[in-house]
Amino acid sequence: MKKLVIALSYCGLLFLGSCNGCKEVPPAINFGSSKAKDTTYVVNSVPAAQTHNVLIEEFTGEGCSNCPDAHTLLDGLVAAHAHGAINVISLYQNAEGLSKPPDEAHFDLRNEDASAISGSTIYSTNADANYNLLPGAGIDRVPVTSGTSTWLLRTSWTGLVNTRLTTANTINLDVSSTVTGGVATIIVNVTYTAATSTQQNLSIAIVEDSIVDAQEKPFGEVDTMYEFNGVLVDMVTPVPFGDPILESMATKEAGRVVQRVYSYTIPTAFKKGIVMPARCRVIAFVHAPAASSPDFRVYQSQQTKLMGP
Repeated sequence: MKKLVIALSYCGLLFLGSCNGCKEVPPAINFGSSKAKDTTYVVNSVPAAQTHNVLIEEFTGEGCSNCPDAHTLLDGLVAAHAHGAINVISLYQNAEGLSKPPDEAHFDLRNEDASAISGSTIYSTNADANYNLLPGAGIDRVPVTSGTSTWLLRTSWTGLVNTRLTTANTINLDVSSTVTGGVATIIVNVTYTAATSTQQNLSIAIVEDSIVDAQEKPFGEVDTMYEFNGVLVDMVTPVPFGDPILESMATKEAGRVVQRVYSYTIPTAFKKGIVMPARCRVIAFVHAPAASSPDFRVYQSQQTKLMGP
């Protein structure tokens, strides 16, 4: 079920104050959404391949005392590289244990889309019992070594990120987003820089930055003014395996361009205030589609502001 209205509502409302200590969980209100058919063509001059950007899907929780240190580690990785080279999606699964917000929290960041991703075959080792093994992460949905889990403890993150940054790309990915008259239009362009017969899918996430609420820290401390960033609030595409790209085309030749357009109607008001999507970003990524394969790799990821540049 789509929850993008909740995503954009969070963007304007998480800073409007408390509700006398209660946790505020907005009702599910759906955006109207539509996806145009693929527009595809071949360019005469094949562009140079982009450098590889790394997607990090971080499994975290408001009640996880070790998670702030993991956030700091990821913030350092993002800061150490060019803008957009590291794309972090913070996943707050709809579970108990360390995923549950502390009593001091006003908001509940847990999300059904996050649960669908973490509980899928992509991260099959992250079963319900492992929700209490936070923090964890997936780095481009690949294991550290062949045959090992894609769900990784933080001791593996930096090394695998550095390895993935050197990956040679066979596709270029560009994403743009604008909001006009209450409608968000997300345009994704995929350009093949080398011929490929591998099926690939597209996923699009909406994340929100600068959410201020309570976070559990070590030794029983709770930071009531903690800033949360990159929080997954909606997957625009089907969860967890995305939309197929040119599914009927066996081979995509070098120079093949695919453009896909997604459209969302944004509500103008919600509960305590108006919707403010300016704090939200779009993260698009192209990845292997298989639901029952050991290969779930992310081929490329890109981000942009929901409101545009």
